[in-house]
Amino acid sequence: MNMLSNPQNQPRFPNPAGQQNPSGQQNPPGQFAPFISKSNLQIKKNAITEDYKITNQVLGLGINGKVLEIYQKSTGDKYALKMLQDCPKARREVDLHWRASLCSNIVRIVDVYENLYQSRRCLLIVMEHMDGGELFSRIQDRGDQAFTEKEASDIMKNIGEAIQFLHSINIAHRDVKPENLLYSTKRPSAMLKLTDFGFAKETTSHNSLDTPCYTPYYVAPEVLGPEKYDKSCD
Repeated sequence: MNMLSNPQNQPRFPNPAGQQNPSGQQNPPGQFAPFISKSNLQIKKNAITEDYKITNQVLGLGINGKVLEIYQKSTGDKYALKMLQDCPKARREVDLHWRASLCSNIVRIVDVYENLYQSRRCLLIVMEHMDGGELFSRIQDRGDQAFTEKEASDIMKNIGEAIQFLHSINIAHRDVKPENLLYSTKRPSAMLKLTDFGFAKETTSHNSLDTPCYTPYYVAPEVLGPEKYDKSCD
């Protein structure tokens, strides 16, 4: 059942009044707290259902939210919608991912909305639809057949370019793994892109990270140690 087809579960706008903004003042009726960002990210306030048709096709599930398939009403183009419960951590994730979207090897954010969903404030992130699936799935599909040297080189080049760009703008991803690397199409030569910025953190100084954010089997040793670490953990 598509939860968004139920009128009681439709994303609703605007948000109830009475919430405080960062200045400590009450928001006027029908306004969300401002999205504090260092980038030029513009958050849309209208209901996402005015612009997109939301399906019940689940593209992915994770600890930070689920991803649904959606279609832009004006063009019919297909996109992916990630739904996050609004909180400081989610706002940081969206902001860092938006800033990183300038890189062609990182999944691009198209739109971001602030809506109510099931009576909770949510951030709705519209991203490009990656039709080729995860790198992890391609590794599994190969079975005992190894990637050729050229294929492995292309994979590492795409990953390296994504991480190089992130580090150039002082962002540590902290969750680089095959499940977070998606192919743009099903073609063997499709571009590979990095996604999921749930663990990402801005870091402007050496050894400024101390939270042990990681996925088992993919974690850098220094993340598990007693000392602080830096973006080289990627």
